[in-house]
Amino acid sequence: MKKLITGAGLALICCGAYAQSSVTLYGLIDESVRVQTSASGDVVGLNEGAINGTRWGLKGSEDLGNGTHAIFQVESGYNVGTGKFDQQGQLFGRFAWVGLQNDSYGTLKLGRQYGGIYSFYASNFDPIGGGNVNAVDWTLFLTGIRFDNTAEYSNKFGPVALTVQHSFGGQPGSTSAGSTTTASVIYNFTGGKVGLAGAESKDGGGHKLLIGSLGGTYTWGPVGLYLYGIDARRDAGFSVAPNTATNGPLENTSIVSNATTAFGAQTAARDDVLVHAGVSYQPAAQWRFYAAYAYDHANNVGPGKNGTVQSVYGIADYILSKRTDVYLEVDHSHLVAASINDPNGPLTFGGKANNFGAGLSLRTLF
Repeated sequence: MKKLITGAGLALICCGAYAQSSVTLYGLIDESVRVQTSASGDVVGLNEGAINGTRWGLKGSEDLGNGTHAIFQVESGYNVGTGKFDQQGQLFGRFAWVGLQNDSYGTLKLGRQYGGIYSFYASNFDPIGGGNVNAVDWTLFLTGIRFDNTAEYSNKFGPVALTVQHSFGGQPGSTSAGSTTTASVIYNFTGGKVGLAGAESKDGGGHKLLIGSLGGTYTWGPVGLYLYGIDARRDAGFSVAPNTATNGPLENTSIVSNATTAFGAQTAARDDVLVHAGVSYQPAAQWRFYAAYAYDHANNVGPGKNGTVQSVYGIADYILSKRTDVYLEVDHSHLVAASINDPNGPLTFGGKANNFGAGLSLRTLF
């Protein structure tokens, strides 16, 4: 990463004090050649890598004194193959926030941010940090990934990390429509951590999405073990605005709805119960290996209909330098019963029950 601006001894106007200020440009490119089965035949082409989305960003910090810093970070996602923006075409669609950080009192951030549940499991209990293609990252459609207009407070109290978050719905005449509230607590111990989190989202009609999550991880030498579970309950009629620029309830979050199903209008609350288990292994400095299995039992996919979603993946990663690596990823997904044709499911393949994918990726940091 390259420092664009490094200020030392900059005078603060009107107060005569001095502050350290910096802005950093950074980025990551992860691109693959991928083969993917589809309803109309196999597809081979360039695709974003399975681990990370390509992005560039700016982040900065200014020392305000007494252990307090003004901080910001903006990050833009884009597709290397086409040059287009990712994340609904938003300029800084990955996130964009400004905040204050204090050594004792914690951190407050305001802006578009990762959702509290996604941050909880992806940053702590997933071997590859959440993933970047549907076969490995489909959990996010149950919880949402990024939320506009969000305030977040976090702090650490010894081994305990606490985060609370509220996304303002911004809907005329209502303080709750389109809003999401999240809280999580994580306990860190030698070699690992455990935690729990909960969230509530409300659509424009008062329907709710309720989420609970548990997770744990433990590292033993070169081996890392990862486990988390999610229970996501969507009311019948729960509806998310499309990803546009119209400021609709819960738009741009990637949460799936629960209104019209493949079997008619939804008449019952849907409950997705998911378990995700993973492992990492680094036998040498140049090699890293990852594998994970995810299982979701979906109750009430439609009136009187249930289904399941399963996926497994493996990754072999060879490190070329401190900034560049190349990796091979292979995945297989299997849908059962009502999940095969589920428009509200976290993973669908156009009516196919099975799907295979593989990609060879080059990833570099700057």
